[in-house]
Amino acid sequence: MRKIFNFCKRYLYIHKWRLFFYVALSIIVSTGAIISPFLIGDFIDQLMNAEDIGFIYRYFIIFAGINTASLILGYVTSRLYMGLQTILGFAINKDFIIRLQQAPINFTSKQDTAYLNQRINNDANALIIFCISILQNVLVNLVIVIATFTLMLIFHPGLTGVLVVVAMVYFTFYALYKKILYRASHAFQESRSEFFSKLYEQLFSIRFIKLHSLFYQFIERLTTSFDRLLTSALNYQKANYIFSGLDKLVLVVAQMVLLLFGGREVIAGRLTIGRFIIISSYFNMMLGAIRYFFGLGQTVQSNLVSYNRLQELAAVELEHNGTQQLSGVNSIKLESVSFAYGNVPVLTNINLSFSKGNIYVIQGPNGAGKSTLADIIMGLQNGNYTGAVVYNGVNMNNINMYNVRQKHIGVSEQEPILLTDTLEYNLTLSQMVLTGTNSDQDRFYKLTKILGLDSYIGALPNHLATKINENAANISGGEKQKLSILRALLKNPDVLVLDEPTSALDVASKASLRTYLDGIKTGKIIVLITHDSDFYDDEAYTIIQLPNVQNNSRPQTPT
Repeated sequence: MRKIFNFCKRYLYIHKWRLFFYVALSIIVSTGAIISPFLIGDFIDQLMNAEDIGFIYRYFIIFAGINTASLILGYVTSRLYMGLQTILGFAINKDFIIRLQQAPINFTSKQDTAYLNQRINNDANALIIFCISILQNVLVNLVIVIATFTLMLIFHPGLTGVLVVVAMVYFTFYALYKKILYRASHAFQESRSEFFSKLYEQLFSIRFIKLHSLFYQFIERLTTSFDRLLTSALNYQKANYIFSGLDKLVLVVAQMVLLLFGGREVIAGRLTIGRFIIISSYFNMMLGAIRYFFGLGQTVQSNLVSYNRLQELAAVELEHNGTQQLSGVNSIKLESVSFAYGNVPVLTNINLSFSKGNIYVIQGPNGAGKSTLADIIMGLQNGNYTGAVVYNGVNMNNINMYNVRQKHIGVSEQEPILLTDTLEYNLTLSQMVLTGTNSDQDRFYKLTKILGLDSYIGALPNHLATKINENAANISGGEKQKLSILRALLKNPDVLVLDEPTSALDVASKASLRTYLDGIKTGKIIVLITHDSDFYDDEAYTIIQLPNVQNNSRPQTPT
């Protein structure tokens, strides 16, 4: 439990006063619950000996006041709890998402993102709920145990001894059973996250499923995952039922002892009925508190699984990112750069220079490492290659490449990514405004004409406010590529990387784009990855020919 709280404490500390207020109100509400049994028992004893009904009104007012206050305070505590749980759960989610975003790309590219999302969200919320509940329930139940134990000693020491024996039985069983609970909970949570990943896959891959008629195969994948979930769920239910079964058995035995001893005391005249009700109420309240601490052990094992799973992600080493800021990019050099995927070499001893005023064309067969080379140039493979990449004479390892990519590099991917948001947001990523009059907006209108997007955007029902659907399902492949190129050009970066920019462009758009690139190259480093020989000029552009990865030939000298 200590490990879980050490993990959560910095999040809890941020909202410490709200948390303190929540716990304090919970203790006040529990105090009202402790008072109620005494009032009820005392009321019954007075009722049996009463000669007038005046005292009834007094008790009526007291009960009405206690219960009204309990309802109001219960609502306030419920609101506080919901706010705390939601805010703190999100804070952990956000931190882990940021961490994974900054993990090496070769780690995240191997992960099932739907599974990771499900896992992080479930585990983060489970730990926050656990910690908040512990802070509240442990203190509340400690108050109940201390108060009811003291009152039970006053009213009936013998039955207090029974409760002590019950507590010893509970905690002995937990010590023997906790590892079984942990293993069952771990298997269940893992299979549940995997199942939701496969469930997400069914809808995410609809086009792929239809295209290849894989309806049966994908449902089979889902069914197999469900079978594993069902098995682990049943094992988890079995382990928990055995655990809770002993809890119920001990509870029944304890209540039978209470009825036996209490009934005999009432018949013998040593207890009034009202006093018996008070004792039985406090007996059950204390028993409930003991059962809470017993059940807490079960909850701890379940949450240790969530803690350990988050720790696995927290242990992922972050990618290296330097601290030096660049005001611009004038030159890039690759010095003896080599890269391999596992034991498979992709790039070997690459030496290249890029400078402003030139357009570079990276060529090579499929698998030659063209896109990988571009990733290395942009700092996406830091730590995964040998050799050195140098910007403006500074080794990339010393440069803040997050800042460089944000401010000085524009890229259009081979498979463009458009977010489920407005067209304007996708083009600007919220960094500029495309309506009105300024240099950004003037360049926007010019570029839309060059790429043939002006009539397309004008024909959209909401123009730039048009919402792009998930996976850009309402955008054609050609328009998607044009929008990706437009986004890179609007950024007006020092380094422009276009990966297969013409694969879905029409002849007119290709010609306009080439003319525009020739016109802006003076102040930029432009890198093209393309198989389209009609798009570049062998004499005007620098050609970088990468060899086939199947042989050991060195790259040709740039021409």
